[in-house]
Amino acid sequence: MHISVQQETKELTKYLILRRNQIPFATSVALNDVAFDARSYTQKSLPRRFDRPTKGMKNSVQVEKSNKKKLVATVGFAGLGFRRSPWEESSAEIMKRHIKGGTRMPKGARLRIPSDTKGGGIKLNVHGNLHNRKAKIAKMIGKSDQFFEGIPKGDFSAKDRGIWERTPANSARKPNKKYKASGKIVQRIAYEPFTQYSKSYPFEKIVKLAVNKNYKKRFDRALTKALRSAK
Repeated sequence: MHISVQQETKELTKYLILRRNQIPFATSVALNDVAFDARSYTQKSLPRRFDRPTKGMKNSVQVEKSNKKKLVATVGFAGLGFRRSPWEESSAEIMKRHIKGGTRMPKGARLRIPSDTKGGGIKLNVHGNLHNRKAKIAKMIGKSDQFFEGIPKGDFSAKDRGIWERTPANSARKPNKKYKASGKIVQRIAYEPFTQYSKSYPFEKIVKLAVNKNYKKRFDRALTKALRSAK
């Protein structure tokens, strides 16, 4: 007595071939899904790591999708050869310093940085940045009665170069019977030769967390769907 398993073997072989043929497609779908998971993880992490990141910075986290012939999906900040950035200094350049550390050098003579991160006497936007920096600084320098650029007289050195505000303005310091000429100066914009950054943003760790947590279920779902549609 014997039982033939030929038909069962053919069906199994057919199933395995079908499964093998669908693996590249399922892999590509899973890679793309998990890349967008990593994008979401990264975007959600920015407000926890940085003070008021801009909407533009969040949107600059982008994905380059894979396909069956190129099973690589990439997630990153736009710029430095990856996707496109509309900014003069791309988000990739900005974030590279926070991810790897390093030194930011000025494109001109000096970096112009607000002396007070909360603005002090300068109006910053909701993200803590000096909006329209060039125009704002030009306007400040134009108010010579209130602001001056350079190194103050007295016990100051080259490291104190910047834009300073007279408080009160010169015109309000004119002495009279009730008021003696006095006042103080406050630095509003510091001129720095460079800025040093330490590693502060664990980008690789965040992406790996998204991949490790989601890839298997994304792949299983993609393969199941591919096999169902291929029958």
